Amino acid sequence: MTQYNPFLKINRLVIFTKNGQIAYDEPFHDGVNIIRGNNGAGKSTIGNFIFYVLGGDFKKWTTAGLDCGDVYAEVQINSEPITIKRTVSSAGNQPMSIFWGTYEEAKVAGNEGWQIFPYRRTENKKSFSNALFLSLGFPELRGDVDSNITMHQVLRMLYIDQKSLTLDLLMTESFDSSITRKTIADLMFGVYDDSLYSDKIQLRESEKDIEIKKKQFEGIEQIFKATDNELNSNVINVLIEENNRQVISINEYLKLKEQQENKPPSENEEKDLKTVTLKAELLTTKRRLSLLQNQINEFEFELMDSHDFILSLEKRAISLSDSLLTRETFIDIKMNHCPNCLSPLDATIDENHCELCRQQLPEDKGSSQIKRMQQEIDNQIRESKKLFLEKEHKLLEFKSSYPTIEKKARALQRELNEALATVKTDRNQELDELLIKKGELSSKNDYLIKQLKALEQIEVIKKELAGLKLKIDSLKGRINSKEKEQKKRLESAFQLIQSYSLRILHSDLGRQREFTTGTNITLDFEKNTFALDGENNFSESSNVYLKNSVRFAIFFASLDKAFFRFPRFIICDNIEDKGMQPDRSQSFQKELVAISSESEIKHQIIITTSMISPNLNNSELCVGKFHTETNKTLKLQ
Repeated sequence: MTQYNPFLKINRLVIFTKNGQIAYDEPFHDGVNIIRGNNGAGKSTIGNFIFYVLGGDFKKWTTAGLDCGDVYAEVQINSEPITIKRTVSSAGNQPMSIFWGTYEEAKVAGNEGWQIFPYRRTENKKSFSNALFLSLGFPELRGDVDSNITMHQVLRMLYIDQKSLTLDLLMTESFDSSITRKTIADLMFGVYDDSLYSDKIQLRESEKDIEIKKKQFEGIEQIFKATDNELNSNVINVLIEENNRQVISINEYLKLKEQQENKPPSENEEKDLKTVTLKAELLTTKRRLSLLQNQINEFEFELMDSHDFILSLEKRAISLSDSLLTRETFIDIKMNHCPNCLSPLDATIDENHCELCRQQLPEDKGSSQIKRMQQEIDNQIRESKKLFLEKEHKLLEFKSSYPTIEKKARALQRELNEALATVKTDRNQELDELLIKKGELSSKNDYLIKQLKALEQIEVIKKELAGLKLKIDSLKGRINSKEKEQKKRLESAFQLIQSYSLRILHSDLGRQREFTTGTNITLDFEKNTFALDGENNFSESSNVYLKNSVRFAIFFASLDKAFFRFPRFIICDNIEDKGMQPDRSQSFQKELVAISSESEIKHQIIITTSMISPNLNNSELCVGKFHTETNKTLKLQ
């Protein structure tokens, strides 16, 4: 059979009592799994245990449930088995332990190889939902709903329980938000796209940036137009060179005059206490400025290096995903002919033997190791990004303090210049005039350099504006394309869901006339409800039938379209709720089995029933024995 990912399947469920005795240990298989027994025999308790061990936040245990301790589930996630452990508690938000291998391997390993994840993500540790989402291949959930979408929320769509309100589409919760339900639906229907969210954030930021740049450009342009400044950078450079030539000429003349007078330079400046103090303070400030510049350069280099390191980790994560995909692609390829002579090959002894050499295949733990490496690399990426942000903040602090120290250095330089100017010298008027002219030339050059920098800034802003416009156009194009694809997928998904819903409703025994003639199914995740031809005010048992039909229709639709992220797993403990008659329940069971058997896609359905169809009872679809008041699901004695 073909497997669509994400894929989730329970291979085995093991429940221990508080004193370490096995209370329940049953294997599960592909397709339909039926847990059957009388009312009160503990079928719903097993459903709740499955919900809990997979990550549901369950607290309302029965007395028998509270007598249990650790719950283990060997689960196949996509192509690889993992073992999950949770401890029964009446308190919520319990952690989860994960072993990246089978249950038997976990027993042999003891405490080695287990990873413990909290219920909710912390600053330093990801939650078990993060770990399971990564293994399932779910996209990273972004934005305001990030912290709210957990494995518990996903399971609200995978588990049809008895306690929820009949007209609630998803499992009933006391504190629930429409945005959370809508996000779950988008995720399960395969329309949630984290890259679309990223593109929208980038577009919003780019549009803000371009507005800021436009205002900067317009401001500088207005200043230039209001003043009679030169706008040609080549002319400005010529003026600067001419002024520098005159300054050099003056310096040479002053040096010549000094040699002619043959007088040692006056040491009055050095003796002046104020001048000495200013020089010392200026030197210290310049050293601070130089040190700060070195720190800025060092952090900028470290940030570049960290950015490259994060990119390399992300590439490794992609490579590991590609490696898993390759293994999953080739693992199902069967060799029917010899690759050398093309002769037909005889059937192998079993799937654990090579089709060519007939040798027993070694146990493959490669993919499990890749899963562990994925988790480790994901942790490294999160930690590296955290350190990257800390360095960014530190760099910002350095850059913020730089202008203040620079201004202080300039102020000290000006004060020192004034102090030196007050020292009496024997210079004659000619030298003083030359010095004044030299200062004027230097000031002109300073002004011209600022003017040149302003022109350079204008050119930079022009290029940035052009780049931002291209980026915005590209983002808008990508967003438009992705939204069209989302709409297309959503329409396709709802058409399939309606088709399966109507098929199941039409197979009913005619107890509700509207089910036979119904033509239109509507789902409203924001209001958490559903309707047939705009109505859902039927009898209680018919409302249950309608709800179950819709929920299973979502599941069956995921078997028809690979883009669904619904993990091809569903559990129902609600088939006979609200006075459902046996023949009606058995008709529903028959239709589920029929649709399941028609599919060529791997899937798992787990249902509980006290009214099992005689044709299904004691068949290969059943899990365990028929449970009664004396043979309950949990063996606690």
